Amino acid sequence: MSSRFDQSVSALRRVYQRFDAEGLAARHQAMAHVAMRPLSGSEALARYHDILLFLCAHPFDAAESACVEDELRRLAGFLKQRRGRHPAHLESEGLPFVDTVTRFGHDCVRWLLAQPRCRIAIEEYVEPRLDLNAVLQLTLPTLERNETTADLGNDDLLDALRVQKQRRLDFVVGELARLDALPYVKDQLFDALDLFVRVTPRDRHFSKAYNRLPVGKTFHHQGLLRQFDPLALMNQRLPPARPLDQAGLAQSVQVIRNSLALTARETDPGTYLDEVTLRVFDLERGIAVAIYGMTPERQLPLESYVGFTLFKNGLPAAYGGSWVLGPRANFGMNIFEPFRGGESGFMMCQVLRVYRQAFDVRFFEVEAHQFGLDNPDGIATGAFWFYYRHGFRPLDAALARLAEDERRKIIRRPGRRSSDNTLTRFTASNVALNFGGPVPAHLFDITSRVTKLIQTRYHGDRLTAERECLKRLAAKVALPRQPNADERRVLVEVAFVAEAMAINDEPRLDILRRMVKVKPVDLYRYQELLLALFAAV
Repeated sequence: MSSRFDQSVSALRRVYQRFDAEGLAARHQAMAHVAMRPLSGSEALARYHDILLFLCAHPFDAAESACVEDELRRLAGFLKQRRGRHPAHLESEGLPFVDTVTRFGHDCVRWLLAQPRCRIAIEEYVEPRLDLNAVLQLTLPTLERNETTADLGNDDLLDALRVQKQRRLDFVVGELARLDALPYVKDQLFDALDLFVRVTPRDRHFSKAYNRLPVGKTFHHQGLLRQFDPLALMNQRLPPARPLDQAGLAQSVQVIRNSLALTARETDPGTYLDEVTLRVFDLERGIAVAIYGMTPERQLPLESYVGFTLFKNGLPAAYGGSWVLGPRANFGMNIFEPFRGGESGFMMCQVLRVYRQAFDVRFFEVEAHQFGLDNPDGIATGAFWFYYRHGFRPLDAALARLAEDERRKIIRRPGRRSSDNTLTRFTASNVALNFGGPVPAHLFDITSRVTKLIQTRYHGDRLTAERECLKRLAAKVALPRQPNADERRVLVEVAFVAEAMAINDEPRLDILRRMVKVKPVDLYRYQELLLALFAAV
C-alpha cells in the first residue's frame, strides 16, 4: 500500500512547481491521486509535506488552496494518531506531532521551556567538552558544592541533588541563568555541555504547516516570477510597516522563533530578538518581511546585526540577516528547503529593498561562502550567477573582469555552464551590490586602527588604553555621569573610535556622545547617527 503512496508522491514531485497549462493539469491530477491514497510513514511522507508547504505558499487558485489545506489536515491527523511512534526518518522535519532532536543555546532552550505548545527535555549528552560537575561548581549554593567533587557522572550527580528526571533540563537551564549578567560566559558553559534536546509538539500549531502569520488575502500565482528589474524593485518605495498591537507583536515573535526551532536552526537575532525593534512590511505577491534587532546586552560593537524572516502567504519561507554599519551592510540569506525553486531572486530583492530603505544602505556585501567557498552545494548550483544576475559584482577587479567575460560566453552559447574551476575562482572574492558612491568603510577598517592605536601608543596594555581613551573623550565632550551597563559598553567603543580615527571636531564628537544613549534602545535612530558620522568623515 505504501508503495502506491510513494509512487503518487513521486509523480506529484515531478510537476508541482509547474504553472503552464499542461503542467497545471498534471499537477491537479497528481494531487488528486495522492489525496486518494492512504498515508504512509515512509520517507515519502516528508517529501509530500514539503510539496504541500510549497503549494500552500504558491497556490494557483482558491480551489488548490482548499485542497492543500485539506491534505495538511489529513497529514496532521495521521501523525497525531501515531504520536510517539514515528520512525526516526520523520524526526526534525517540522511535521505536526513529530519530535525535533537537536542542540540549541541556553536562551533558546529557556524560551522553549516556557512555550505551551511544546515540551522540551534532555535527549542525551554527547561527549561533552565540560562535565556537569565543573559547571555546577560555579552555580550551586556553597553548601551543595561538595556533591560536584565526588567525580559522579551527570545522571548520578543529578540523582545526588535529587533532581527529578522530567525536571533536569529546567534545572540545568535555571542554574546557568544565575550567570545572565555574564551572557557570553554562560553561553560557553552551556555549549560545552553538548546537550541534545528533544522538542515534542503538544498540538499541530507547533509545526511548519501551521506556524504562520495571518494573511488578509491569499496571493494566487499564475506563474513564478523570474524576470524582473532587480534595481528598480529595490528602489521601489517601501510601504509603511504593518501596525501591530501587543497580541500581533507577540504572535509575530512566536512565529519567527518557532520557524527556526522547527528547522533545528538558531540565529542570534532570533534568539535575542528585541521586540521593540520588530517591523513587518507587507509587500507584493504575498510576501511579508519582518526585520528585528537584538537586546542591548547582545548587540555587536558598532554595527547592528539585524535579522529577518520572509513570509510567503503567511508561511516562513526564508531567514537571514544583515550586519549594518552606516551606509554598508553584509548580507546573508537562507531559503527554507520546501520553498526553493520558487521565486528566490524576487524574494532576495524584496529583503534587500527593506534593508536598503529602512536603514538607507547603499552598499551590500555577500561573503564568498554563500556561493561556494567551503560550500560544495554553492559550486554545484552555480550560486555565484544567482547573485550576479541581481546586480552583485566581485570586489576583486580581476575577478570582475573574468565574470564579465564569462557572462558574454554564456550569452553567446545558451545553456553553457561555467566550469567548477571557474566558479571556484570566483570564491576568492566577496561580491557586492553598490548603489553608487565610493566603497564605505568596513568594520575591520575601524577595528584594525583601534588595535594599532593600543599597540603603538599603549604598548598593548588594553586596560590602560581603555582608561586613557575614556579620559581623553571626557575632556572633549560631556559624557553620561552614571551610564548603565549597556551604555558603558558603547561608551568604551566610541572612546576607542574617537582616538583611533582622530575625531576632534564638535559635530562628530556630539554624534559619538548621542550614540552612547541611543545604541542600546533605538536601532533605527542609532543607524541615523552612524550615517551622519560617516557622512562627516
